[in-house]
Amino acid sequence: MKFLNIKFAGILGVIAIVSTSCKKTEYLDSDNADRPPLSAKVKLVNALSITAPINFLDFTRQINTTLIVHNAATNYVDTQYGKVQYNTTEGSNTSYKSSYVFGGSATFVQETDKASFAAPNGPIASYYHTLFAVAKRKPSKLNPGNRDSLVLVYDDLTAPVSGKAKVRFANFSPDAPNVDLVLVGSGAVFSNVAYGNFGDQTIITYDANGKAPATIPGLSWKTLGPFKEIDAVASKNLEVKNNTTQAVLPIAGSGLSNITFEAGKIYTIFINGSPGGAGLSATIITHSK
Repeated sequence: MKFLNIKFAGILGVIAIVSTSCKKTEYLDSDNADRPPLSAKVKLVNALSITAPINFLDFTRQINTTLIVHNAATNYVDTQYGKVQYNTTEGSNTSYKSSYVFGGSATFVQETDKASFAAPNGPIASYYHTLFAVAKRKPSKLNPGNRDSLVLVYDDLTAPVSGKAKVRFANFSPDAPNVDLVLVGSGAVFSNVAYGNFGDQTIITYDANGKAPATIPGLSWKTLGPFKEIDAVASKNLEVKNNTTQAVLPIAGSGLSNITFEAGKIYTIFINGSPGGAGLSATIITHSK
């Protein structure tokens, strides 16, 4: 699986406004206000199952200004666009805990059946993205130095219709079963969400050689980490349930209690941690330009 493959170098594309035919001389000869943007907007999220604070880098440049603590997110910050190597470090340590290359295409394009685990889509200039650092389910044999994984998705920040909020849900708990996110008293908002996936996303499957299908029905930048419009609610509770048994999974703290989703607002909910021990954590982040 990619676009959330466990490189987790997956990203949810967008139509780029930067033309690949633009020449360097054309760019330099134009007025500054008329030049296309040379950065992508990215929200950085520490969604690891451990509590260590981390830094994010594009290539060797630190993107965030201060350490990002556990289950926290930055505002949207400017990063390199196109083909980018994103890295993370932990605390004051400079060794990489994750390091992955994303993209190379200036527009959102299909996966390919011509190469193994081809990842054409990366951060696109002028668009909004979220980059999550998440725990791996098991160590990588190809990249044993990558303790953690990275998940990059496009953020559709168009406003919901009147009276609605937009919500996205991700399961980043390596030990959790497939889960449902349920609004108590109203039923499931998202169902059967596996580790490393977003609710209602288009799943990309790979054959034994790591090649995607030539065409993937329903694939677009909006269907890989999709937001869903729901009715605005106030002071409601959410639950995470085992999709198979429908048992409620305990959530540490009050992360899903007394929740308000305001009309016109956009949210991402994710779970991480472990169902055993200290239990799962649930975090809600709000998106705004």
